[in-house]
Amino acid sequence: MELVVCIKRVPETAEAEIRIDASGRDIVRDGLVYTINEADNYALEEALLIKEREGGTITVVTMGSRESEDTLRMGLAKGSD
Repeated sequence: MELVVCIKRVPETAEAEIRIDASGRDIVRDGLVYTINEADNYALEEALLIKEREGGTITVVTMGSRESEDTLRMGLAKGSD
């Protein structure tokens, strides 16, 4: 079975101080740590359980800037193929 999980790169906000930039339309990204969106992380965990039970492979995909590669690596570290 081929499983595909879409994941999104989001700032880790639990301990970060989020500030709005001067334009008022975005956040100041300096010094932020990024992770996988919580809902996407649950989807990946479920895919891992299905893979363990049924076999197959898991592919994670994302869209974004070059920095999104780190998010894909997080998905690989969790057990995707």
